[in-house]
Amino acid sequence: MQIFGGVGAFNTDGFDVTGKNVWIHDCTIWNQDDCIAVKDGSENMLFERINASGLGLVIGSIGGSTVRNITFRNSYLHKTYKGIYTKFRGPGIIQDVLYENIVMFEPEQWPIWIGPAQQADDVDICKADPCSLCWPEDSSAQCNMPPDAQYINLILRNITVINPVKRTGIILGSSTHPIQNLTFDNVVVQNAPEGYFLCENVVNGIATGGTTPVPSCFNK
Repeated sequence: MQIFGGVGAFNTDGFDVTGKNVWIHDCTIWNQDDCIAVKDGSENMLFERINASGLGLVIGSIGGSTVRNITFRNSYLHKTYKGIYTKFRGPGIIQDVLYENIVMFEPEQWPIWIGPAQQADDVDICKADPCSLCWPEDSSAQCNMPPDAQYINLILRNITVINPVKRTGIILGSSTHPIQNLTFDNVVVQNAPEGYFLCENVVNGIATGGTTPVPSCFNK
């Protein structure tokens, strides 16, 4: 069973960023891990005009802190593995996030992932920590959202996904702290595969501006 596709070089992040008042712009990142990864305790960051392919434009993995006021915009992802990727490894808050004006061409795995970190920190590569790298291909693998992790006020606006190869998206909130205020404004997946989003534990999910398909747990 092939789990990882063409991703063979883990721990090759492009930019790992921690801090406040950061602006990264006009760069190309071509790797096999997080292209840009916003880390714990970060605030007030803008990333724009990014040309990238890898594990995407990432917030996380977050555990034990609050991350707020993060914007990614005006970027192009070519045959990336993941695209928009926000992830928790433990408790915390990710709040006031905007992804805007982003095009993905033929993303290979998950164009949009809002949920737990899909990773392995153990000798058992399929161990859920908190979401197994073997999930969902391996029916016994688990993908668990940390119970004390919460997303608040996330907007995806003018996102175009062209011909996703396998799937389209994960939206997985905590059952004890559901995602609060998640807006998809003109999020369009061209030739979306069946089963579109796995979508659970969202309060006030709104689709507007011609978003298609609409995630199943959003307000109708």
